[in-house]
Amino acid sequence: MYKVFFNDSSIVIASEMKKSSNNNISYRIDFGSYSAVNQIIYDIEHASESSEYLIYNPEILQLWNFFRSRFVEISAAGGLVRNDAGNFLFIKRLGFWDLPKGKIEKNETPASAAVREVEEECGLSGLQIVRQLESTFHIYRSSFLNFPDNLVLKETKWFLMSYSGNETPVPQKDEDIEEVRWFALSEFEIPLSNTYRSLHEFLEKTLIS
Repeated sequence: MYKVFFNDSSIVIASEMKKSSNNNISYRIDFGSYSAVNQIIYDIEHASESSEYLIYNPEILQLWNFFRSRFVEISAAGGLVRNDAGNFLFIKRLGFWDLPKGKIEKNETPASAAVREVEEECGLSGLQIVRQLESTFHIYRSSFLNFPDNLVLKETKWFLMSYSGNETPVPQKDEDIEEVRWFALSEFEIPLSNTYRSLHEFLEKTLIS
């Protein structure tokens, strides 16, 4: 199963139809036509409330590749950083709490990109990769591409990192980062109350559940 976020809604790609819930709309996808995918995109962009859409086909890998082919794809990488005190590093960008991340550059591995982005956005060094975490996916419209072919599917590859230094984090202002702050798990209600739905679910699944 794959889950893709778009605005405040989500699209689940699965091998079979699951029990519907409130605000859940299901489509069985037959390969060869983007009509159902296009309808979902239209509905989400014009919706007044969030919904969860389910698209399914027994051939889930073929379905996932078919879905992906509708979009321009971009790969990014980021870090969930834990220090020796057990606190986790967050950035505040454009008014929302987030984790440091950015685009993977040419000839760069996801792991090295994740470390570079954390270093650049937070002003830290000496980070160590602990393990790779699950990726997140979201769709957005790029201002650098021409409408209507400017829908981007972005996969962010996440890495758990450790930090043992004592540097004071410094926000990268030219990337619209206003603040960098360590939070204990007991303080997570602060960033979780003002973050993106995709990150909220990622953190709950990774750390809290």
